[in-house]
Order: sequence, then structure tokens, then C-alpha cells
Amino acid sequence: MVDQSHTDDPDSNNHWTRRTFIGALGAAGIAGAAANVNAQTQPTDPVTELENAADGNVDLRAFDEVLGRLERAADALEFPARRIGSAPRGQQHGASRWGIHFSTDQPIHLGTATVDADQSGTFTAVVADYDGNNQFDPVHQRDITVEAGINEINLDMALEPGEYLLTRDGGFPLRRSAWSGWESQSRDGLELYGGSKPGYESNRYWYYYFDLHVAAHEDAHL
Repeated sequence: MVDQSHTDDPDSNNHWTRRTFIGALGAAGIAGAAANVNAQTQPTDPVTELENAADGNVDLRAFDEVLGRLERAADALEFPARRIGSAPRGQQHGASRWGIHFSTDQPIHLGTATVDADQSGTFTAVVADYDGNNQFDPVHQRDITVEAGINEINLDMALEPGEYLLTRDGGFPLRRSAWSGWESQSRDGLELYGGSKPGYESNRYWYYYFDLHVAAHEDAHL
């Protein structure tokens, strides 16, 4: 629906932010390693191993670990963690495959959410590739067991850039709610289009997954 392809344009703000952030911290780490080349402190993690490495005896796996940390920190800066969606109110809803239509131009992780169930039982949470029309190709499915009433659940779904529908399989009754925050919460590469179902136009309802936690990766949630 919307092509939000990543750009490597050196003039883009995200590119400058990531390169500057990683470059600055990387330079600081290398300077620290040089300054502590003869340190005798027992290493406790990869950062300490780099700081205490003897000249010519550096384990490159430690560098990989530190660079991985910097990349993840840069991801969290570019996509700050947030909680989105309405509070649990409105009506119970049992029709199949209605859900939240959204796209993302960078990897994200869906964490905990609140559902309001009309009965006890198990339903299947689903995220599917979705084009806003009839395409519906599940990429994540997770069985969720709930009691009647308010439940906190954990979706624990990592998504690559793409366009998706977050729904549930079958007609297990969960609450939906009218919501007006679609535009205000669409930012940092996350675009929220509306409530939707394959073959139907989007509406202004938030389906099922209230107070949804979204972050760049699983350990960056609020």
C-alpha cells in the first residue's frame, strides 16, 4: 500500500544518527581499550574484555558483541518503545479475521497487550502479511489461553519491515473499541491504517490487543 523502503542516503537523518552514534561510541570503546592495554582486571563481559585486552591478543568475538550492542541501541533510538491502542471498552466481537492493519519500515517486536475476553478459553493470535485487500499470509501464530474478563498476554512476535494485519483466528469473542489515535500514533516508520479485514475497507476500530507494547526489539520495551 505504501512503499517506505529504507534509504542509505548519507543526507538522511536516520543514517546520520546511526552512523554518528555508533561511530562515537565505537571510537570511545577503542580509545578505552588502548588506554587500558596493560590492565589486569578480571574480565566480566565483552566490554571489559576489550578494555583489558593485551596488545595483539584481542578476541574478535568481543568486538562483535560490542558492535551488536551498539546496533541495538541505535535501533532503539530510531524507533522508541511505545504503548499504543485504546483502553478496553466498547463491545465484544466474534467475527473472524478483523484486526489492526499497519506497516513498518524497520524491524519491530510486538510484546505484551491487554485483551478483554467474553469467556474463558484459548484463541490463536495471528500476524499475517497483508496488502489491504485480499492477501492474508500468516507469518506468526500463537495460542493464547485467557480467563473471562481482562487478561494481560504476551504476543512475543518479531516482525521484519512489511505490511501486516494483527488479528486472531476464528470467532473467539474479544472486545474491540472505537479509537481516534491512528494518525497521532503513526510515526518513526510505523504506519497505522485502521481496523481491517481481508476484502474490506479499513474502519476506525481498534481490535482486541489494547495497550499494545511495540519496540525495536524484545529487550527494548517500556
